[in-house]
Order: sequence, then C-alpha cells, then structure tokens
Amino acid sequence: MRAEGKSPTSYQDMLRMNPQEPYNLAEWVPRDAVHEGGRLFTCGRPGRGTIGRRRERVADETLEQWVRGLPGQGIVHLVSLLGSKKDGYSEFGYYPFRSAKECGTNPTFQEWLTHRYGSRLIVHEFPTVDARGIPPPVLTGARRCVLGLLEKGSTVVVVDSAGSQRTARVCEGIAARK
Repeated sequence: MRAEGKSPTSYQDMLRMNPQEPYNLAEWVPRDAVHEGGRLFTCGRPGRGTIGRRRERVADETLEQWVRGLPGQGIVHLVSLLGSKKDGYSEFGYYPFRSAKECGTNPTFQEWLTHRYGSRLIVHEFPTVDARGIPPPVLTGARRCVLGLLEKGSTVVVVDSAGSQRTARVCEGIAARK
C-alpha cells in the first residue's frame, strides 16, 4: 500500500530501473520538519556507478542515465561537493564540463546541464578535496544552502565522488538520517 502524497515510483523502484547511475542514491529525512515537502537525497558523481574510480571520460550515454535517474519531477537542486582528488586531479576531469570555480573553455556544469535539460537542474557548488573532509566554512555554506532549499519545498541532491562521505557530513550536519 502506498502512503498518501508519495509518487507512484518509490525509491526502491528507481533503483531497480536504473541500478548503476546515479551511484549510491539514498534518501535522507531531516529530523526537524522544516522542509515543507522538500526531499533530500545523496549520490555519487555521474559515471561513478559505471566506470568507478578509473580516470577516463564519462560517456554521454552515462551522463544521460545519471540525469534520468535523479529523483524529483520538477526542478532539482544539485549541491555539488565535487572539487579535486588529493593529488590535485579535478573531479570535473571526467566530463565535457568544468566547475564554475575553475578556469577553462569547457562550459560550466550548470551551463552544460541547462543546454541539454533546460532549467530543470540547478547547480550549487561547494568545492572540496576528496578524502580530506569538508572545511568548516564550506560545510556551513553547504548546510545553509540545503536547509534553505528544503524549507522552500525543493528536491535537493547532494553529490560527491561516491555519494557517501562528504555528502553524509552535510546531511548529518542538518540532523538528517537515511
């Protein structure tokens, strides 16, 4: 039996339909009911479920699968914690786009998404270094962003390389649980 107000496709149904992308997709529930119908998810970067940790270009087909697998029917806010690996390799090096915080000729992540999917996906960037935790000012900024979006009833997906460590720190920081 389905709970009132739930979409006909459950989180578990989504996993069965699209098992590889987005990698580690999980729904979190904030302890305080300040989110007014907003929903909070975490997942790994595009391609993590398909190519894993290999440093190779993620195929357009995989990027499409990742976007199709994101939860939400309307606008989805992507809170990106992607930045660099410990050795300095950009976590955007897998893609035909770059971080808005990086210089280069490729379109930004937001520009790339907007060109292909219109205004349905909105990127909020809080760059971090993989396996180094999140500096307190960056964590505070990401938490404030997520809480503000949830309070407006938005669907929010927090993204890091595997969808587990940095994303969990942000969710735990707003007293959310899986």
